Amino acid sequence: MEISLHKIDTIAELVKMSQLEQKVWGTSPVPIHQTMTAAKNGGIVIGAYAGERLIGFVYSFPGYKNGEVYLCSHMLGIDPEFRNQGIGYRLKMKQAEEALKLGYRKIRWTYDPLESRNGHLNIAKLGAICSEYIENCYGEMDDELNKNLPSDRFNVEWLVGSPYLDYRHRLFANLKLVPESMLLDWKERENGAPEAVWKSSRWEVFRNQPLLFVPIPTNFQELKEKDDGLALDWRYKTREVFVGLFAEGWAVAHVYRQPNEPVQYYVLIKRNQLPL
Repeated sequence: MEISLHKIDTIAELVKMSQLEQKVWGTSPVPIHQTMTAAKNGGIVIGAYAGERLIGFVYSFPGYKNGEVYLCSHMLGIDPEFRNQGIGYRLKMKQAEEALKLGYRKIRWTYDPLESRNGHLNIAKLGAICSEYIENCYGEMDDELNKNLPSDRFNVEWLVGSPYLDYRHRLFANLKLVPESMLLDWKERENGAPEAVWKSSRWEVFRNQPLLFVPIPTNFQELKEKDDGLALDWRYKTREVFVGLFAEGWAVAHVYRQPNEPVQYYVLIKRNQLPL
């Protein structure tokens, strides 16, 4: 079935979005009076439809910080029956198109850095970058994806219309994993689960590397279901790495995968080396 995308700005459509939000996350949805206000005042709400059925959406509103106006992308949800079909990517590209029409040059949003699928979409496919880590961003959350863990988040920037989006393909075209550039390593347990392991050298030898690689599990939710202690260990170790590296001027700019490994790698570069 053909999937169509268009902006949402009526009560009837926002009611459908509210129902889909509940289906996706199992929590109380954003009030319709709030989503309507955002849609009518510089926000962008886009729906993905299979025929008349709403199967995905992205919800965003204006943001402002340090004298800069940007689009704050708060939620992207896909009906579970329609996942893994590239709909999230299409929604984000449509969002960028509409943002440029309104004069936005930057879109920001948060996501859990341990969710590898989101990392691949946001960083590798869309070209967002990140140099801000927020510890326990939303406090305790009780939905299935977030319960029993601190709600740490990457706060990413997507520079729509920037020359960086073309430059990054050349920058990472011949990327190869260099073990010496891994501050945090990993090992595979007997049950196949990856475990984060500190390198003995820790921080000192990494400051002169051109790129750094930080592993995360490729299936964090499955790992969490089997061993929530191991999941928490990944949270705390990666938190320490990213907070430390971001404070020293590094930025996450790409994602690297190797076949048949239970991890994928965030690729970091000095932010001042990027044409932003």
